[in-house]
Amino acid sequence: LPDLHARLQALAAFMGEETGLSLAAANKRSGNILRKAECDISLDIDDEALTLDEERELYQQVATAEKELAKPLANSDYSASLERLAQLRPAVDRFFDAVMVMDEDPRLRANRLALLARMKALFDQVADLSVLG
Repeated sequence: LPDLHARLQALAAFMGEETGLSLAAANKRSGNILRKAECDISLDIDDEALTLDEERELYQQVATAEKELAKPLANSDYSASLERLAQLRPAVDRFFDAVMVMDEDPRLRANRLALLARMKALFDQVADLSVLG
């Protein structure tokens, strides 16, 4: 219960900010795309299939955040974790503005779905923001 209380306090503060609402919406959008994909989605990303600057940027940001979140998550520091996740917002916004996830090329589509799945998994370590937005 103390862990749940810590998560709820951090989420309450985070969701009261514009960044929190924006990332919750992006997380919800990611979840919807992943649900509608109708295929198995890997978490493995092929660096060579990242063809657009926006997807390369998001991939780099997610990979960095995965490493940087290990310590605050291990310490149940959800406020710090959410602050770090908030730093993804510009890259997430640019990705959704510029990238067609469901590309006709199956290799690109699978890679983009993997990127969204990795990003969503990162957020889900704190909470499923898609149900909060």
